[in-house]
Amino acid sequence: MKSKLNIVILHNPTIFHKPVISKNLKNIVKTLKKYGNVYNYFFKFAYYGHKFTLNDITFNSASKDIYNTYKHLNKFVVIAIEHAVPYGLYFSNKYPQKCSAFIGYPYRYYCKESYERRLWKFKNNKGFDMMVNNKKYNIDEHLINITETKFNKLFDILGDSEKRIIYLVADFYRQKNYNLIPTKFKIPTYLYTRLDLDEESVIKLNYNRKSIAKIKKIFSENDALMNSMIWNFDRVKFDSMLRKKNKTKLTIKYIITGWENYNDIVDNVVLLKYK
Repeated sequence: MKSKLNIVILHNPTIFHKPVISKNLKNIVKTLKKYGNVYNYFFKFAYYGHKFTLNDITFNSASKDIYNTYKHLNKFVVIAIEHAVPYGLYFSNKYPQKCSAFIGYPYRYYCKESYERRLWKFKNNKGFDMMVNNKKYNIDEHLINITETKFNKLFDILGDSEKRIIYLVADFYRQKNYNLIPTKFKIPTYLYTRLDLDEESVIKLNYNRKSIAKIKKIFSENDALMNSMIWNFDRVKFDSMLRKKNKTKLTIKYIITGWENYNDIVDNVVLLKYK
């Protein structure tokens, strides 16, 4: 029988509360322990209420911290959840000697088009102003071109507006630096792509939430459905590019928004253990 795998889980870097293993992952982590030694990693900038820097958010800084945290391990499977996926991809390409495989669940759409759309929603459509709801902050100085000094001051005040900006800054970094996320992989990589194909959830998330609909300029249920389908086509085109670049090193699987089943991760690990 093969020896146990080492498994490092990069948990979704939430910022609004102290990071814990989410409810939908607790049983998965427990099951994974049957197949390997499981290590749970929480990003520095996930510790909300504790100051962190703009540098802590960067792919390079986070990757160094992951490496230093698990340098005692020979090789391990990296499992990245939600917004941790781009960090995991960057880490596995920077330190391929430490990684036996990478699983990203799910991999969001990080590319030039999604970055430009983010700017359109937040700047052109005043999404930043709607979300922050504080006239003393503006998108240019406190998001797009924020400095370390301005970012640091947000922690000293830490009201609702400041909390929202801190979250947006971390999220915006991943979009803005899409070009740093590898598209050619050095290790076996398994990516789960989430497509918006469930009509009920598309309408609920994009039209019924009026603040989101306003930012996205969605005026009807049909608008919401058409908008989602356009992005689904673009996403599959992006996946096609990844497949051509990586051939046998990449496996892409599709899941439907709202139908996620984290047991897929267990199935992937079992495949790696016994292949």
